[in-house]
Amino acid sequence: MMLNLKLVQQYREQGYCFVPGVFDQVSLDGFRQAANELEDVVSPIERGKPRLQVEKDPDDGHAKLRMIEPLIDLSPTLRDLSADRRILGMVEQIFCEPAYLFEDKLNYKPARVGSGFPLHQDWSYWKRYSNNLLSLFIHLDDAPLETGPMKLVPGTHRMGLLKTEDDGHHIGLEEIARRQMLTFEANAGDVLIFHCLTAHESEPNLSDKDRRAIVITYNPCSDGNQYRYSPELLSTYH
Repeated sequence: MMLNLKLVQQYREQGYCFVPGVFDQVSLDGFRQAANELEDVVSPIERGKPRLQVEKDPDDGHAKLRMIEPLIDLSPTLRDLSADRRILGMVEQIFCEPAYLFEDKLNYKPARVGSGFPLHQDWSYWKRYSNNLLSLFIHLDDAPLETGPMKLVPGTHRMGLLKTEDDGHHIGLEEIARRQMLTFEANAGDVLIFHCLTAHESEPNLSDKDRRAIVITYNPCSDGNQYRYSPELLSTYH
């Protein structure tokens, strides 16, 4: 998988590019099965368990997963995805060099109770690491407006870390021109690529369908291997 020059230039100038139809139905079925199997691996779903974020509100009395992180050591399918040339080819084209894996997670965004996330820049959480980090948001399900799709503000990657509110991560509305924000209603198999300084957010999932996505982050090899999970965390669920 290769990006055309227009998309590479868009990433460099605007901090993102959107690539439709990267993964076909066969691949998606495998990823969805892996997502279901991961739920079984980490069950019962409880707050405070390693690797898990749990939605604040249950659905019909049942706790629902918000996120699993990391995951590639628990799923051969998703481990293979992290090295898949369909995505690494695009990443290395942008970096102009090979890439190291930095982070891997699965956002479940469950129907009815999937929470949103306020406007932020990923690098505000990762300041001890490379500022060249790049994430791929791989849609496992369709993401119409009512599911709370990804939104981002182009060009913010060139502005450094923006002023944040009291929690130190979320960006105040007065700090950016929100009228420039783009909303990415997407189909399953589409991929959104964005810089770690590109400001982004999502709304809650108000629909009756899950909006799952795998998020994989890389850095250029020239910045060193910075894979950020501890051996202690990686030993859980084995």
